[in-house]
Amino acid sequence: MGHKNKEGGGKKQAGGSASAAKAKAKAKAPLSSAPSSVNFNPKDVTDPLELLDMCVAALHDKSSSSATREAALASLVGALEGGVVPLDEATDGRPLVIFAVCGVSIKKGSAAPVALAREARLAYHAVGLLALTLHGGGATEILAESFPMLARALQQPPSSVDPTTVAAVLDCLAAVTFAGALGTEDAERSLKAIWGVVVCPNQSSRSAANPKQAAVTAAALLTWTFLLTTATITDAQRKADRAGWNAAVASLAGLLQADDRAVRMAAGEALAVCVELNLTQHAPRKDMEAVKARVSELAAEAGGKGAEKALLVEQKELFRQVSAYMERGERPSKALQTSSDRRKSIKVSTWAKMVQLNFLRRFLAAGFLSHVKGNKLFKESFDAGADEKSTLSIAKRKLTMKTKDKVMKMNREQAWAAKNVYCIPQGGPPESDRPEQLLKLGWH
Repeated sequence: MGHKNKEGGGKKQAGGSASAAKAKAKAKAPLSSAPSSVNFNPKDVTDPLELLDMCVAALHDKSSSSATREAALASLVGALEGGVVPLDEATDGRPLVIFAVCGVSIKKGSAAPVALAREARLAYHAVGLLALTLHGGGATEILAESFPMLARALQQPPSSVDPTTVAAVLDCLAAVTFAGALGTEDAERSLKAIWGVVVCPNQSSRSAANPKQAAVTAAALLTWTFLLTTATITDAQRKADRAGWNAAVASLAGLLQADDRAVRMAAGEALAVCVELNLTQHAPRKDMEAVKARVSELAAEAGGKGAEKALLVEQKELFRQVSAYMERGERPSKALQTSSDRRKSIKVSTWAKMVQLNFLRRFLAAGFLSHVKGNKLFKESFDAGADEKSTLSIAKRKLTMKTKDKVMKMNREQAWAAKNVYCIPQGGPPESDRPEQLLKLGWH
């Protein structure tokens, strides 16, 4: 175990091949040559890449306390959240190393879900942010490597897991799928995994008895709806899977009867998106009439169900908008100011884009504006002046990165040999000296 020095920091050094050879030699150094502990003090660091190195070193250090690991992950999340870290997976080994150490924290959290829950949640968040930060194809590898573990985490019985941890898993899966999916198959696989949480066979459809279970259902609905808006579903696909979509619409309609207000609201928003995407076109008319009637009831609800009274006003406003759309085709409208002089704003006029905006603002938190201004993944649809109906699309993103994929992987292999100084056990077969071996630390 070790951490990056100047040769490993991604900055060009004098000496050319000599420096590369020196860095490679350090990468092969035995674990015992690493320092016994790492002094983690991010306040002393101003360079974002140096901060990442410090965070990774603290996470690699077996002597780090849980508090230090949490602090390192929180700093890592903050750096990635800000959207200003110049990570290039084509020439830098950091993304792979960050992904690997986050996997270790997630595994630890799974083994001790109570004691290390916050560490695991921060690691899930960091992985999602990392995927959204990379642009050359690295997110596709993150999705491929992380999906099995994320899917297994979502299959745990609702009563055995912490709702906030499940929400972190859901957000992570939605983020890495949007950033890394190469086509409809990848998106459908993740949608299916999330939908399994929404309609978990071990729970009541009304989510009445268990508030924690209701929180998980609401979180799953929000992430499922976001991911649904990014997937491109053709008329042929809708027609071919009409039975599946009709069943999904029926399940969402059933959740409008849930005792938990957050579940009802998430289900209502999901139904509005389904209508907008024409996913309800083959649903029985009587079923859709029943949905409209229930939506009208919730828009005028005086109180009653749901202990969270603070959400009542928000619920009524949401369902008034849903009702106006279902009855008269009136779409929601929103403008988010993005400059202090109020001259620039992000305008939204579709349910799909509203859902995307809400998810990104929540997931990116304080870094939302930095990402929409500087991240190519969001800039076209969410920068100030963008078409208010333009939405994020997996299909659009796929076209921009398809031609880069093979070159990116080749360059990363070359970069690894010269710049990786995070030591892993050496001396095995030739394939043990490859970047993929780092993934075994946390994800395999």
